[in-house]
Amino acid sequence: MRGTIRLVVFDLDGTLTPVDSLWKYLHDAFGTWERGRQAAHRFLKGEISYTQWAEADASCWAGISTVALSEVIDKIPYHRGVRHVFEYLRGHSVKTAIVSAGLSVLANKSARELGADFVEANDLEVREGALTGGIRVRVSVTDKGKTIQEIAARALVSVESVAVVGDRANDLPLDNCLKIAFNPKDELARRRADVIIEDDDLSRILPYLNLT
Repeated sequence: MRGTIRLVVFDLDGTLTPVDSLWKYLHDAFGTWERGRQAAHRFLKGEISYTQWAEADASCWAGISTVALSEVIDKIPYHRGVRHVFEYLRGHSVKTAIVSAGLSVLANKSARELGADFVEANDLEVREGALTGGIRVRVSVTDKGKTIQEIAARALVSVESVAVVGDRANDLPLDNCLKIAFNPKDELARRRADVIIEDDDLSRILPYLNLT
């Protein structure tokens, strides 16, 4: 039996924001999608690892200034209800985390703005105000479960007291936590989920956390 929810872990792309993939969003913004599409195709065919895919994407953006990057990132909105959800959880002494196989440039910004207690994502390397084309991969699509378990340990809560919220199956990797699929993008996410939300208002998740 699951315990009282004490930590909620959110995916970022497609869950907190309407942008399904920050990688694709940046490729579109910087005109690099043709190279990015080739790397995505190779990953989906199993020819390269997630780390190699991330490295290929990051290399496309070498030389882009952090100012230009921030201008693009700042245009990304949140889904309806996101700020209310974080405020509500904070008011009920529930810890929050953002875990993304995307990029920390957005994840860290979101964590600051929303007041998340923990954040893990992948770091684009910067030198002298510009992207180097390198990346430090901290979260891949295949190991989110390990990251969630590590955050739960840091928060001093059991996995049974964790709720995870995401739009894809890889966002819902653990069996013994509450799994909420928010506008799920794949059928496996629907099958894994304990709760399915078909709405663009994130606050629809709150009744299922049983915090009142």
